[in-house]
Amino acid sequence: MATGQKIRTLNNSFYRASEEKQRQTGYQKRIRRVHKKRFITIILAFFLVTLFFGYQIVNTKLLTSNLNKQITTSHKKLDKVRTQRTDLKQEVKQLNDKNYLEKIIREKYYYSKDGETIYSLPNNSLGQK
Repeated sequence: MATGQKIRTLNNSFYRASEEKQRQTGYQKRIRRVHKKRFITIILAFFLVTLFFGYQIVNTKLLTSNLNKQITTSHKKLDKVRTQRTDLKQEVKQLNDKNYLEKIIREKYYYSKDGETIYSLPNNSLGQK
């Protein structure tokens, strides 16, 4: 004998209310699961977006810092080159002066005028102006 044939459900108001309550409970559980999944998905998406933009901000700050260092270094080099340029312009002006040029040639290469004697002193080294 099959047991399924001997059990019959009664179709009364208590049974219908119990079935409706179970259906409502199942529906509410499904709704909670769906809401929980959506909430986790939204939180995860928010976390990923925040992580991405945070990385972008940190990376941009690092690049900006490096660029500022490069700019500072470039400005220092530019100042040195400008100073060197003005010194070289001054030297070119002095080299165009005949008296200064003669003085440099005499000091560096020990040239002398006719009848002039050159004495080398101990504190004076070669190559010093």
